[in-house]
Amino acid sequence: MIRPFAIRENVNSTNHILNGVRILTFTTGYAGPYAGRLLATYGAEVIKIESRKGGLDTFRHYGQHQDIDAAPRFIECNLGVRSLSVNLKHPTGQRLIKELAGKSDAILQNFRPRILDKLGLSDNELRKSNAKLVILKLPGFGSEGPKSGYGTWGFNLTAFSGMTYLWNHPEQDRPIGSQGVYPDHLGFIMGPTLMVAALLNSRRTGKGVTIDLAQVEGTAYTLGTTYLETSVNGDDPKPRGNHYDVAAPHGCYRCQGEDRWCVISVRNEDEWRSFCRVTGRTELAGDNRFADRQARLRHSSELDAIVQQWTLTKSAEAVMSELQSAGVAAGIVQTGADLINDPQLRHRNYFAAIPESLIGPFEIPRSGILFKGMEEGPLRLPNTFGADNDQILSDILGYDKTIIDQWRGEEVLT
Repeated sequence: MIRPFAIRENVNSTNHILNGVRILTFTTGYAGPYAGRLLATYGAEVIKIESRKGGLDTFRHYGQHQDIDAAPRFIECNLGVRSLSVNLKHPTGQRLIKELAGKSDAILQNFRPRILDKLGLSDNELRKSNAKLVILKLPGFGSEGPKSGYGTWGFNLTAFSGMTYLWNHPEQDRPIGSQGVYPDHLGFIMGPTLMVAALLNSRRTGKGVTIDLAQVEGTAYTLGTTYLETSVNGDDPKPRGNHYDVAAPHGCYRCQGEDRWCVISVRNEDEWRSFCRVTGRTELAGDNRFADRQARLRHSSELDAIVQQWTLTKSAEAVMSELQSAGVAAGIVQTGADLINDPQLRHRNYFAAIPESLIGPFEIPRSGILFKGMEEGPLRLPNTFGADNDQILSDILGYDKTIIDQWRGEEVLT
């Protein structure tokens, strides 16, 4: 009989889908830590392992705060996570991690491949004390291959995937890309999903599994039709800006006000007639240049100029409202201020208030994933660096205060 996940008191909730699951994380930056945050949000006990001797999360140093626990980006990515400071270069530190692995369900890490191997914490070593251990890795290029040793960030992964090149306007002479770290977002969503599937398999079979999720491949996956176009037709897809092969007009148009925009998409003849009526340009419906969708696509530049003339006379909100009322797809390009005040996000309780922290009260986005009857509740700040050392080592591993204090003096816990 295969034993189910060990039941443990969860530090976050008693009514969440991952209650009773313990996960050790070796993470830094965005994708790995945020994956840990999601797992903690839904009930897992997530223990983040770091050390001042090497292995501090790089986001602890982001921002203007000198306190490593006060960086806003670090707080955002590590909500609900416990902190254990262990020197992984010390033999005793390595032994403690192996002991913890024996009492955990999964490992999450996004270090460069073979970093943990060199510290004596390879998959095989960790599984010596726990054959069912699930190990999720989020390397930039995967754990094998000529680029596997590269250190990566969202920006260079976006470039390697081809996304930076395609996220551009045809007239630009250099790639623009995006300030959003898209590969990280894909990684921290896909990773926990795969981990839960692997945990189910581990419970069913009694055997652990290692998941090697290359972030660049997860990003490339979203461009599947583009790669298919090259593979099947031999074409080299070019940047299209906001144009779309099956809609015209289709784009982002400037409106009244500073840096205010609205996106508009007209997909069929009914929508085109409605668009002409709303804009007061009913004569365009009889213009041969715009007689049907294919004609509008051929004359898209002229059409964009006409649309822009109209949108410049109105606010983005008015453009959206008038077109939506006529059945034409339209939406404002929201700024940060728009998002914070968005009635839909407010209705869904998307922003959680953090009343007290090292950087004062503020609001932070929730995960956006709701399980009915298992609402997130108040978000818990990540514990300060090493704050859980004593409790983890005593409650989980059974060590007393004397030996724990000794390890502090020996720089095992630092």
